Amino acid sequence: MEWIVTTAVVVAILVLAVFLGSKRRKEPSRVPSGERVEPAKFSPTAPTKSVQSKLSAAELLCLVHRLRDQNVQWDVIWSAVNPTNDAEVQRLLVEIRGPHMFAPHLGLSVIEDGCRRVLASSPNADALAALREAIRRQDPFVR
Repeated sequence: MEWIVTTAVVVAILVLAVFLGSKRRKEPSRVPSGERVEPAKFSPTAPTKSVQSKLSAAELLCLVHRLRDQNVQWDVIWSAVNPTNDAEVQRLLVEIRGPHMFAPHLGLSVIEDGCRRVLASSPNADALAALREAIRRQDPFVR
C-alpha cells in the first residue's frame, strides 16, 4: 500500500514539473544575421480581434525568404507575419503550423507556395489570400 502512495506522489510531482515547465516563457530564437525580427506577445489560442491584413502577398513572400534565411522558430514567424494579431491570419498560421510544428522551414515553404500562386493570378493580392491559398494547397507538402 505504501508503494502506491509513493508512486502517486512521484507522478504528481512529475506532472506538476511538466506543467510548470510548459508555462515558462521560451526565449526568442537567436538568429545569426545582423537583422532580427522581434517576436510580439502571441498565443496561438488567445482570442484576438480581427483587423484588416495590411501585408500584401508580395511583402509576405519577401518576409518568408528573410525568415527562412534567419532560421527562425514559430513564435517569431507568428509575430512577423501577423503583427496586428488578426484572428483569421492567426487561425491560418496555426493550421499551417500543425503538420510542420517541428520544421518551421517547411511551414514557410507552404506559405511561400501560397504567395507565389496568388501573385500569379493577382499582383495586388494580400497576405490573407496567400495564407488561404497555402492552406488549400498544403496537402502535397504534408503527405
